[in-house]
Amino acid sequence: MKKKLLLGLCLIAIFVFAGCVSTKLAFVYDPGIPEDQMSFLFVPNYIKVKQFGDKNVEWVTPLLAMHIKVGVPAGEYSFIIDTIITGDNIARVPDIRNKSFTHDFELGKAYQLILQNNEIVIIDL
Repeated sequence: MKKKLLLGLCLIAIFVFAGCVSTKLAFVYDPGIPEDQMSFLFVPNYIKVKQFGDKNVEWVTPLLAMHIKVGVPAGEYSFIIDTIITGDNIARVPDIRNKSFTHDFELGKAYQLILQNNEIVIIDL
């Protein structure tokens, strides 16, 4: 019994770490743009991007992953997010709906949405 439990925990840990270190793009805003012409946005598992530019999107982190990497074109874009609140909300993520951002994405640079002082902000990586 203990061996099965240990094996199960090891498998869960492997999936979690694999999701954290994956560099594959989860979503691409415009598939016609080559990867070397994009910027990158990391979206954590507690945020859903609902709109980017003039398109409705649904960028949500898969189960057991910490974040997703999204390829976005360089330039200034507005986008809208919601927080995803589940279970007991141990991380105390604030309930945010339809939060609007405008950001200038520079070619080849990476950015991340994070929770900082109970607010969702975007930072340069």
